[in-house]
This record gives sequence, structure tokens and C-alpha cells, in this order.
Amino acid sequence: MLVPHLLVSILPGVLWLVFFYRKDRHEPEPKRVIARVFLGGMFMVVPAGALEFLGKDGLTIARGSGDLGLIFLYAFLYIGLIEEGLKFLLLALTVNYRKDMNEPVDGIVYGITVGLGFAALENLLYTRTMGFEVGIWRAVVTCLAHATFSGWGGYFLTAGGAYRSVRQRFFRGFGVALFWHGLYDFFIFLNTPFWSAGALVLTGILLYFLFRKMHELEAASPFNN
Repeated sequence: MLVPHLLVSILPGVLWLVFFYRKDRHEPEPKRVIARVFLGGMFMVVPAGALEFLGKDGLTIARGSGDLGLIFLYAFLYIGLIEEGLKFLLLALTVNYRKDMNEPVDGIVYGITVGLGFAALENLLYTRTMGFEVGIWRAVVTCLAHATFSGWGGYFLTAGGAYRSVRQRFFRGFGVALFWHGLYDFFIFLNTPFWSAGALVLTGILLYFLFRKMHELEAASPFNN
């Protein structure tokens, strides 16, 4: 059963990566760096899972109680903080900022890449424990959700206004990714069809405007001849 699980979890992440990678037309990022970031994103699921396991019971209580304050805490300052924090830590450690992020769209590309890597292994774990149908759902929704959270965060690494230092850019991008991830999880944790649909709508809106932003930055690329 492992092969079908791999096909429904890892393969969609790779296919989405190829799709987004081809959007960077003028000076595509080195494939070895993209592969390193994608695989690193997968690896970050391990420490994220370990940290989140420590608060598993608290999250269950928060979701069951309907306490908005607790749900907010776990959505933004626990799950979102851990997962986006690890993604941006990976980008800081594995990407040569001045060499590889030399085009306005590059930050989005790397943000999407680490998000898809993270989603791929996370999806595999969910598919193995919760079933094939869950894997199919997550192959689309969760992959794109993670891609948009970290993709919008990545936007601020190479575009999104002039900040005085690389450190400020990373903190800004991390904050943006954390906000969207936290808001998405907050909607999901409310456990109602209406707010779950709201999470889907949020993902669609973020994805639509991310496509538009990538197109805009590609047109403004210094390598566009």
C-alpha cells in the first residue's frame, strides 16, 4: 500500500513544484537548490511533528471547547509559528540569499518550494494514518495552502518594499506567512462547514493573487529581454 500512498502525497507536491517552477521563465533557479529546499521542507516535518505532539492534547481541548482565545493561540502561536518558523529557518540556512535570490520573483519561488516540500511529507503521514481519500483531498488543498502561505512570505524576501537588511526581510516574510497560515488553521479549527469553506476560499484568493504577483514580477524582471 505504500506506493499508492506515495503517489497521492509526494507526487502531487512534485508536480505542483514543476508547475510553479516553470513560471520563473527568465532566469530559473538552480535545480539543485530547488531540490535541496524541497527535500529540506520535507525534513522539517519531523521537528514540526515532534513539537506539535507536545501540544496535541491542548489543541484537542481547544477545538472541542470552542474557546476562540485558545483556538487563536494554537492556530497562530503554536501550529503556524512552528511550521512557518521551520520553513523560513530552512530558507535562511540553505539558500544563498545574495547569489540565488537575485530576481524579484525568486523569493516567491523558494517560498512555494519549501511549502510544497513540507506539505508532501505531511500529506504522506496523514494518508498513511487516515486513508487514501484524505490523501487525495490534501494533495490539492493542503499542498496549495502551504505553497501560498510560504509563497506570500517569500515575496517579501526579494520584493514587497525596500527593507534595510536581509534579516528584516526574513522576519517580514515569516510574519506574513505566519498570519495567513494561522488564519487558515483558525478557520479549520472552528469545526464548522461554513468556516471550513472559508479556509478554502482564503486559499483560492491567496493563490489567485499570488499568480498575478508572479506574472507582475516576471514582467519587471531585470533578466526580461
